[in-house]
Amino acid sequence: MDMTLQIIVVRAKDYKDFRGILECWERQKDKWISIFNCECVLGKNGIVSYEKKMEGDMATPSGMYSLGFIFVYGDRPDTKMRYVRLTDEDKWIDDPEHPLYNHFVRGSTDARSYEIMKRLDNLYKLGIVINYNTGPVKKNKGSAIFIHIWKDKETFTKGCIAIDEQNIKSIIQWLDPDKNPVILIKE
Repeated sequence: MDMTLQIIVVRAKDYKDFRGILECWERQKDKWISIFNCECVLGKNGIVSYEKKMEGDMATPSGMYSLGFIFVYGDRPDTKMRYVRLTDEDKWIDDPEHPLYNHFVRGSTDARSYEIMKRLDNLYKLGIVINYNTGPVKKNKGSAIFIHIWKDKETFTKGCIAIDEQNIKSIIQWLDPDKNPVILIKE
């Protein structure tokens, strides 16, 4: 595996608090340099360990994860990362009994539950997939964990990490797949 040269670190301000801090770091020469930081909001029940994480628990999973694709409603985002322009047909399966649990799908599905990706509230207008519970996918361990736009700094998520729209634009501009970016969510 190639060396990670970019890391996003997320932590709650207090134990079980849904308010947190997101920091971006980049390895330059032989030390880590702080690039950017901002306030974030987490799941209603704060950050929990992978062992305790369950589908629907309203908590953000701790751990280190690679980043997946960028998703966007409109034009191509200013990023080096792979991106997907969302359509009205896009969903993220959150039905633990479905064979495509914790997968992005385009088109119809027979899943009992799923998240519509092109939301009316525009919170997914721009986002980053966190590769949580993706390889292999374990039934009922949680799904659809993203960094996305927040409603505001006083509104928790169902388990994602949410930040101001301008901040997410800055992060996706900075991310470089050649630097193997990861996210570390600290419990």
